Amino acid sequence: MVPQRPRVATGVMFFLSGVVIGTWAANVPFVRDRLDISTTTIGFCLLAMAAGSLVAMPLAGRELAHRPSADLTRLGALAVPLAGALPLLAPSVPTLALALFVLGAAIGLLDVSMNAHGVAVEHAARTPVMSSLHGGWSLGGLVGAGGVALAHALGVDPRVEAIVAVALLLALGVAAGPHLGSMSAAQERDGAHATFARPSRGALLVGTLVFMLFMAEGAMTDWSALYLDHDLETGATVAAIGFGAFSGGMALSRFCGDRLNRVVGPGPLLRAGSLTAALSIVVMLLVGEAWVALPALLLVGLGVGNGVPLLFSAAGRVRDMAPGPAIAAVSTLGYFGLLAGPPLLGFVADATSMPAALSITALLTGTVALFAVRAER
Repeated sequence: MVPQRPRVATGVMFFLSGVVIGTWAANVPFVRDRLDISTTTIGFCLLAMAAGSLVAMPLAGRELAHRPSADLTRLGALAVPLAGALPLLAPSVPTLALALFVLGAAIGLLDVSMNAHGVAVEHAARTPVMSSLHGGWSLGGLVGAGGVALAHALGVDPRVEAIVAVALLLALGVAAGPHLGSMSAAQERDGAHATFARPSRGALLVGTLVFMLFMAEGAMTDWSALYLDHDLETGATVAAIGFGAFSGGMALSRFCGDRLNRVVGPGPLLRAGSLTAALSIVVMLLVGEAWVALPALLLVGLGVGNGVPLLFSAAGRVRDMAPGPAIAAVSTLGYFGLLAGPPLLGFVADATSMPAALSITALLTGTVALFAVRAER
């Protein structure tokens, strides 16, 4: 059994990343109103964030073939909080795009390295732990969104709140870094010193399913606050609470996910969760009322919560690729959905409506439910 300290420290890194994403997601309406820009412009800026991640992820996978995953995780834990405040401080659209590119690159580095380290911790534990690690990310998203909601309620400038969050997260990352442990994804497979590797068939299958789930998750992350605030006219505080409900559902699902995985198996768990998310999105959009949207977002979080951890764990066990490059390949495909999907849905929303754009996520999660058994095999 792996000592608890590396497992907890790795969970802290997931939590740290989640806080930064939650803070950004809940502040999208603030940034849009402050710069007086359209949803399409925000979408183009989010493409810069996607580009940053897609540049950093393969590079991180290459480094993981040679360097301990703990070292890269510690580096990412410093870069992400520092980059997290930049979009809120940007004075113009070009600087916003640049800030989001930097943030995307930092997130790409941390996400690949901490997932690779999580796989190493799971291998050492000889029991599922990835769902609970990702639960730390969701809990972080809840804390980040909660901090924004509290700042709105108290009349605190979101930029001030973000700077305070950066200082706290840096201290947390520095404190947790030394306890990550000596296990490393780079040591998990003999002869695993590839650099830039073409995805194997197994990695491509897993990555495609992660793409679908991450696209749905990204839509809820980046557009749920705007859907509540502008389409349902709930106001900024309730909009932040809505994202918090989604993140809270994901956190609860993931903290229970390791036990559920042991009991029912990954395939049934993936299928049931994806189907729950799809049906919840459909109900939320058909009713179009805040009192339905908030619990629906909670159920969407519960539904999609365990899908990505299950698939990342599978990526670390792909037979024909080393864990680091395999996770980097899956991350690149998956995070393309998380980061490039929301801008594309933003364009659809401008051309049609936000509910029409969000309906695509119901189709994606429903498709994952159909392919869950194949994914398990």
